[in-house]
Amino acid sequence: MRTIFVCLTAVAIVSAAPAIAQDNSGAQGKAAVDVNSRLVDQYNEHMGARQFGDALADLKRVKLEDGNREGRGVLYAMTANALLGLKRDREARDAIAKADSIAPQLPAVANVTFYGGLLTARFDISAEALDKMFARYPDAVRDIDLDSMSFFLRNEPKGQDRQNDDRRVQLARIGYGGDLNGDYFASEAIDILLKRADPAAAGALLKHVDQPMMIENMLVQKRYSALWPRLVEVAGPHLSKVRASSVAAAERAYSEKPDDHDLLEGFANALRHAGRLDDAIALRAKLPTAADMPSADEKLGWAVNNVAISLHEAGRGDEADRLFALLNDAPIKDAGWRVSMIINRVEMLVNDGKFERAVPLLDATESSAKNDGSPYAQQLVRRLRFCTLAGLGRQSDAAKVRADLLAHAKDAYHATVDALLCAGDVDEAEKLTLTALRNTDEKMRSSFEEDFVRGLQPIPLTSDDPSKWQGRWAELRKRPAIAKEYERLGRDMPPEFLPPKPDAAVVK
Repeated sequence: MRTIFVCLTAVAIVSAAPAIAQDNSGAQGKAAVDVNSRLVDQYNEHMGARQFGDALADLKRVKLEDGNREGRGVLYAMTANALLGLKRDREARDAIAKADSIAPQLPAVANVTFYGGLLTARFDISAEALDKMFARYPDAVRDIDLDSMSFFLRNEPKGQDRQNDDRRVQLARIGYGGDLNGDYFASEAIDILLKRADPAAAGALLKHVDQPMMIENMLVQKRYSALWPRLVEVAGPHLSKVRASSVAAAERAYSEKPDDHDLLEGFANALRHAGRLDDAIALRAKLPTAADMPSADEKLGWAVNNVAISLHEAGRGDEADRLFALLNDAPIKDAGWRVSMIINRVEMLVNDGKFERAVPLLDATESSAKNDGSPYAQQLVRRLRFCTLAGLGRQSDAAKVRADLLAHAKDAYHATVDALLCAGDVDEAEKLTLTALRNTDEKMRSSFEEDFVRGLQPIPLTSDDPSKWQGRWAELRKRPAIAKEYERLGRDMPPEFLPPKPDAAVVK
């Protein structure tokens, strides 16, 4: 909720104070502005502390000229937020209606109401404010920060399935998220429109997608078959158009803010996905030295992660391992965010068959996932332990892990199937695959279907490292039931779209 409070503060100060100022002049006017600004600051502090009664009292002391319609509209919207916090819904609704009638064309009114709904967990109010913005001033929606919009989408009103989907489509159509984050909103909207049997509208949103892995999924998953003709033009040979567009956007953003670690991470990732491994590795110069690593934050950690993976894909596995160790072993306070990097380090070792080097890291990796990771992350670690033990020929030890691995299969179906294949248990892998493809949870099933089609590709796609057990995946695909499901859900990537060869030779 901290992010939301900061956003609410910014909207209130920027929108309300200037509106107050415009109808006052001279020394007396300056005094009124100063008093009102102080009250707005207090209001924001009280709202952030969930002291809604005090926030309401602050607003009652604000003085506005009768002709200041914009200021009065914002003031009513802020009042509604405090009333929502006090559970005085009828009065809050009345205040929202008054704000709307006074300043119907002022985006700040709906903006303040949107954030107020988030702060008070009244997501229906936020939804109504967002709908109003889409209808009257859609450009203003782009100004809503990404964290707050994502928070709203995770908590969108229940029982409004059609309206919720409509909002996601509208976000995509206005290009919400921009060059760097718009892909995710657009791809979700494309799925919605395809389910509505509207491929023309879905195809129109492809202009907002230049993330190579997303385009690859669309090219191999049959649910996107209606878009395949359009994707030929969008992607270019070997996805050259989207790779170039993705790199250009990431480079442009990073060059404007070279101290932003999030943009550094994104730039490294875009270069890696474009096959420009040398350029991605060159960004290591922007990473902390061993002496500075204890001050690394999560965003910088992801930058380290992406450079390390680029090193690995360039055949420089030992260097990648040392870079991961530099981050993971640094004495960083409150560094639970490193769970992904800790897992990824072991993942590379196991994937390369370096089981002896993976063994000493397993306990710490398991502890990290247990304390800071999701059920998905914990299942990845079970897979790593199981495959390491099986790879070392310690079958009795692997058997002890197997039961726990299968008991948590739903947490990460694809990783569990891969674990069974690493042990050579193709029969059980086939059984689990078919179970996952028949899962009644649509979201879970859809996610596995995507992994299933990618996993059975004869040539790995972008960011899909060749598995040490790739031959066993090929063996799994030969099973008649699996082949039938693959034919239903996907296709092999046409050669003209396969990833370009990296600019550095891969030597495992």
